[in-house]
Amino acid sequence: MGQASSTSIVTESVVGFLKTMPPFQFLQPSELAALSEGMTLEYFPRNTVILRAGDRAAESLYIIQKGGVKLALRSGIGKELTLDIRSEGEVFGVLSLMGRDVARLDVIAVEDTICYAIPAARMKEFLSSHQEIADFFLRTSLTRYMDRSLHELRERTRLMGDSERLLYTLPVRDLATNPPVLTSETTSIGQAARLVSAAGATCLFAVNAEGRAVGIVTDKNFTEAVASEVSPDLPVSTIVSTPVIAVESSQPVFQALLTMLGKGIHHVLVTEDGVPKSVLTSHDLLLLQGKSPVHVAHHLQQQKTLAGLVEAHRRVRDLVPLLIREGARASHITRVVAEMNDRLISRILELGEAELGRAPMPYCWVVLGSEGRSEQTFTTDQDNGLIYAEPGAEHYFARLAAYAHDALARCGYPDCKGGYMAANPQWRQPLDGWCAQFRDWMAGAELRAVQNALIFFDMRPVHGAFSLFHALEAHNRGLLQSAVFFKSVLAYASLEHKPPLGLFRTLVLERTGQHKDQLDLKLSGTGPIVNAARVFALDAGLPHVNTVERLVQLQLRSADETPIFREAGEAFEFLTLLRLESQLQQARAGRPIGNHIGPGSLTHLQRSLLKEAFQSTVRLQSLLESKFRSAVWAQLQAR
Repeated sequence: MGQASSTSIVTESVVGFLKTMPPFQFLQPSELAALSEGMTLEYFPRNTVILRAGDRAAESLYIIQKGGVKLALRSGIGKELTLDIRSEGEVFGVLSLMGRDVARLDVIAVEDTICYAIPAARMKEFLSSHQEIADFFLRTSLTRYMDRSLHELRERTRLMGDSERLLYTLPVRDLATNPPVLTSETTSIGQAARLVSAAGATCLFAVNAEGRAVGIVTDKNFTEAVASEVSPDLPVSTIVSTPVIAVESSQPVFQALLTMLGKGIHHVLVTEDGVPKSVLTSHDLLLLQGKSPVHVAHHLQQQKTLAGLVEAHRRVRDLVPLLIREGARASHITRVVAEMNDRLISRILELGEAELGRAPMPYCWVVLGSEGRSEQTFTTDQDNGLIYAEPGAEHYFARLAAYAHDALARCGYPDCKGGYMAANPQWRQPLDGWCAQFRDWMAGAELRAVQNALIFFDMRPVHGAFSLFHALEAHNRGLLQSAVFFKSVLAYASLEHKPPLGLFRTLVLERTGQHKDQLDLKLSGTGPIVNAARVFALDAGLPHVNTVERLVQLQLRSADETPIFREAGEAFEFLTLLRLESQLQQARAGRPIGNHIGPGSLTHLQRSLLKEAFQSTVRLQSLLESKFRSAVWAQLQAR
């Protein structure tokens, strides 16, 4: 390649590639052609150690043409810490080449990788004459390491951030959520007072024709106006306080606190580019301690009325952005949310029993699906069931299930589209009825019935006599030991959805409809991993229902398959976190919360990790098929 002329097809291909990648995109075509002289194309199979920390400096600057690498450090006890992952169009070897002594990091191919390699001597000559390019490489490399190091430090702090730490890390927009009451400067004092009263607010802002706040009227201003017998017909501008003290929504709460203390005020206007968005009050700061999961759980438990529970439950969603910001693992975040929902359900049932009277016999309320697996994100349906000890109390439990259904709906939980709710008599049965239901599923192993039954193999107790659930669990575990045919059909049903990967690891997007050019992170992302892990766990007799726990336990049972289960667990964590972050952005933008995402909104790094996650899922599904494929599959495929 290095002997080709600057006008050759190969050189043109290299120039065409480089001119789309920063910082090379800023160079002239002639400079790119000169840079390509002496460049080689190198191939590194997956897991190849391209550079090793402590070895001699890199002999080339590498530009990834296809594939990806990870940059890592290894501790004294052998633990590997991944600092960064680079994908198509990105470079590595910069610091080693510029340092001129030894490589500082391990660089390992995370997949089969093809790189353009520019010899060190040629690259140093080029950088010496293009200082801005050298500065770009140095600045971006150091920034990425610093960002990653800060992230690692955050992951080593406590998951449950206390109010003191939140003062420094929480932006004002996540604490101040009450919209400001705005009115014209010419509005009468009387009308302004009525606006404040109707909004249940403690202040009002007068705005000019451009929508900028020019004055504030607090309850103290209104009180002084009444005491001074100021006419309510006068314009509100006659009693406003100026200037308006404001902070930008991106500033930390601590900055707003300093402003309030320094000015001796109790209200701060929160703006975005100078436009009023919300109000931060001293009362909000007092409630800041309630932003930890411990306080939210305690607050839920204290509620004595359904209305109080509805209000308290609104705090649960506020936990998600805080935990994401604190660097919590996705599986930790979803478990915290599940714990909050468990407490809500338990408290609802206690209120139901207080209203309907004590239950005539022991019962157990169970949750199913993502709720059963403790994997809820921002939204979840009502997926639940009720097990009671013996026949004879259907009327009472029908009323209790109806009470819980209506209460959960008031808290924002929509009905399950499949009707898998205790409010449905089919999923509100005595223990013997549940045992018979599972026995029928496993004995018949009819594909449609098995597909409908999947959600019930992710069942978890949250209230009542857990012994009833454990009895059902033991019954099912005994049936599964010999249910070879059922597990084969279960595996077939669990492979219905494949990761959206095409030829050459391209992402397969939806072609039409509302989500054109997007992909579903649940249906095609986490879903296939959940389904495969369930089959393996049931076959192994594991009691765990959480996907990460299932995969961890499966790693301990087979050394040969450990890498596949470990990679699937990492893929699940990444895909879940990507779902959470996407849903958080949707919520902040006021859009409907869903699971679709457009790859165009992702960074190069995220797209690379997304492809790797899907590839890990492909390997997991291949293992599932190899273990559970049977003659019945041909019959099922022929239908």
